[in-house]
Amino acid sequence: MANQVLWGFHNLADAFSERVTEVGVGVIDTAIAEVEAEHNRQINTLMSLFAEPTTEFKTRFRTMSGTGSLQPVDENGRVRPRRTTGYYDLGFPLHMAGDAWGANYLTMQTMTVADVNRLLTTITINDTRWMRYHILAALFASTSWTFSDDEHGSLTVQGMANGDSTVYQIRSGMDNGATDNHYLGQADAIDDAHDPFPTIYDELTEHPENSGQVIALVPTNLVTSIKALAGFYRESDPNLRQGSGVTELIGSISLSTPGKLLGYHDAGVWIFEWANLPDSRIIGMMTGGERPLKMRQHPAPALQGFRQIAEREDYPWYERQWLRHAGFGGWNRVGALVMEIGDASYDVPTGYESPMA
Repeated sequence: MANQVLWGFHNLADAFSERVTEVGVGVIDTAIAEVEAEHNRQINTLMSLFAEPTTEFKTRFRTMSGTGSLQPVDENGRVRPRRTTGYYDLGFPLHMAGDAWGANYLTMQTMTVADVNRLLTTITINDTRWMRYHILAALFASTSWTFSDDEHGSLTVQGMANGDSTVYQIRSGMDNGATDNHYLGQADAIDDAHDPFPTIYDELTEHPENSGQVIALVPTNLVTSIKALAGFYRESDPNLRQGSGVTELIGSISLSTPGKLLGYHDAGVWIFEWANLPDSRIIGMMTGGERPLKMRQHPAPALQGFRQIAEREDYPWYERQWLRHAGFGGWNRVGALVMEIGDASYDVPTGYESPMA
């Protein structure tokens, strides 16, 4: 962290040892504004994999009608107009969190450009961590919960499909809708006889709301067993040449994801290692279609994103305050799944219970 140069401070790297008072407060303010803009851009790019933004506190996810087909008609007939009828209602939370840095008159006079860069690095990392925890908590929430909204009252927040009475469209032989559960458990460790990736592929691709390619985000503690699967092909190393008779991964996927690409499973799943995931939990998603979550944000544009909202000077004290308004809830409830390895029944990982502060 100490050696990271933030975008916005990249043009000031040669002045890191100089005091802010020598470089100029206006120059530092411009750099801070650039840091804020770039941080929000990166967060929004990453978030787009998981969530769609909204300012609504409650909305309705409309699905395609169930088991209809074309209506028989003769030359004098007229078919009845059709309307879609499937839906489920969803509420979204809205949390407020922030961070700040402060100083007194003496430390302000001696503060260097490097000090400001280090402080902003800490604050933006804290916002990234907060967003990650809330996104994951929304995906891990296997039961609904109630958010008390000061303006709109009690809102029911859902996670992914959890075996409740909601009916989802499924591409089956009869095209019938059915209930579903996207919180799965596998008691056995990963090996060729207990390979979770064909199940992940089937569970996601059976729903017409989803499209694109299937990806799996996996924690570090499962990487070794995944690499040992017969159906796994690691990402090609440009520094190595494979020998003859070796099947080599030549495809690629262009996608902004957390973590790093491990490789591809021949069930049709791209696998990424995300070190920040809790142990033994795999998240499966698809690259197209409706996102699994929605991120509720404040309707006032000035309160959207992560923003510096105030400065305070009260000699000898000085502060800068940053604020985030955001909350996550299920949207396309079959747009993602979570699988726990080593347990036949899924459990929410410790520290990710909803609601989160």
